[in-house]
Amino acid sequence: MLDLAAVRSMSLHELLERMQSAGREEKITFGELLTMMEKRGFGPMLAVPAFICSTPVGAIPGIPTVTGITIFLISLQVLLAKSHPWLPGAITQIGIERDSLNKGIDKISPAVTWVDRLLMPRWFFMRNVVFRSLIAISCGLCGLMMVPLELVPFLGLIPATAVFVMAIGMATDDGAVALLGLSLACLGFFMGGQQMVSLLG
Repeated sequence: MLDLAAVRSMSLHELLERMQSAGREEKITFGELLTMMEKRGFGPMLAVPAFICSTPVGAIPGIPTVTGITIFLISLQVLLAKSHPWLPGAITQIGIERDSLNKGIDKISPAVTWVDRLLMPRWFFMRNVVFRSLIAISCGLCGLMMVPLELVPFLGLIPATAVFVMAIGMATDDGAVALLGLSLACLGFFMGGQQMVSLLG
């Protein structure tokens, strides 16, 4: 157990740094961002769409729906134990403004440095298949909720943030953070459910 705790697989700063790109093109596609993360596992891959939806980019009409569907599809493949994730071309070819994404990451960099000090490999029960499946189901449900919640300004940030926190926990092997994200997801289910019942009523 001490050996497991010696080194975490990835820091939050490294995760976001990988999302930044210095390419010349004005836009970077979802596919390119996800490819950057694929070798680091499903946690970082889930973090990409969740983070995008949590930034000002997420205010663009259609982005919450696209990121929600992406989260759902990736989560489904975690449950199916797929080693190589697949997403439809209609999603992977969607472009994100490179400058907007990079500025969003730069803006939170000071906070990221502080948060990274709190992250550490712990509570390794999260590596258990049952808990991992629970995280995947929660992320998938959050992704689905993001689609109808796009109609309600800012409410979709709750499930998106929950997914991002759970993804950070998976990426950094921090079970405490993953459990915090799971708690946020439960809050999102409750609030989102109430809002959808209100909309349908």
